[in-house]
Amino acid sequence: SSGINAESQSVLFSFLGDEGLHFIRYHIRLTSARIVIHSFIPLVYYIIAAAYFSAFEVSIKVAFVLSLPCFTSALTVLKWWRRGDWSDHPLARTLRGHIRDPAEWIAVGNTISTEFRRYDKFMYGKTWGKVVVTDNWILRCGLYRMDVAYQPDVHLNILTTSTLKDTRHRTTEFVQINVSSVNTACRDFVIRLNVMDYADLTAKLQAPILNVRNIVFQQSLSDRFEAAFREEVLRNGRYEVPSQVEECIGCLYAPADVKLSKLCDDRDQGDCRNCLCRPMWCLRCLVKWFANRQNANAPERWLGGKAPCPTCRSTFCPRDVQMVETMG
Repeated sequence: SSGINAESQSVLFSFLGDEGLHFIRYHIRLTSARIVIHSFIPLVYYIIAAAYFSAFEVSIKVAFVLSLPCFTSALTVLKWWRRGDWSDHPLARTLRGHIRDPAEWIAVGNTISTEFRRYDKFMYGKTWGKVVVTDNWILRCGLYRMDVAYQPDVHLNILTTSTLKDTRHRTTEFVQINVSSVNTACRDFVIRLNVMDYADLTAKLQAPILNVRNIVFQQSLSDRFEAAFREEVLRNGRYEVPSQVEECIGCLYAPADVKLSKLCDDRDQGDCRNCLCRPMWCLRCLVKWFANRQNANAPERWLGGKAPCPTCRSTFCPRDVQMVETMG
């Protein structure tokens, strides 16, 4: 069915519009198109069965009797929803629950679409189950409907975590978070995302996520590597600077607390080179930079790897990284 959805979105692009420009309008039309297209599947089954399996004539006739009303009902529902500029669509009714004047649902939709166009939104997933968090709204895009919650009204709570293994036996941990609103017109819903995206989600939320069950996340590969990298760096001594350091040019909020200096070998030996850059990066950003330049299929070798300086491209290894300390 995912292939059918992708095909339908491509064929009906002119009907759907641009999600980036008109997010709410796009999803009103997308959910409507999915219902119609999926209701057509039983009729397609009947046509194929009639062409290739005529021996099962009675069963085929039953399939036709069941499939045709399904398709016609979907068309009737679509016609009903389109009345009054889609004002009867379930998403329009959901938006009306967030305002006093039901006629203003379009204004609410335009506000959400405007916030969606901003670059700093949080977004996880691609099709149904996609989670979007803007400055004021939490949205979950379902197969046939969208859940909407106004951030100042919500309470969030971790429900559970689950772990999946891929064919290479690498594990991925997911967390399920319940979103409940004090607005009785807004139903509770659950969002599911990778634990590695949890920090980015919390950074965009206005309210904290409660963990009343004391659920403990497994450390991600990046977190474990950062801890090991930090231990290695602490063995390299301190690099003293005469004054306070600047902000990290990577994240723009943490202090630039590391300096690259060739310590692993003599100055003219090995692949590493002495870096003359002043402290410009924090340890966390440098770890991310370093890890992204290692072989993703061999994380056990990352700590022994090398990477170019993010600024001058001089090669360095973990033994060349020192924490910065202000003199005096």
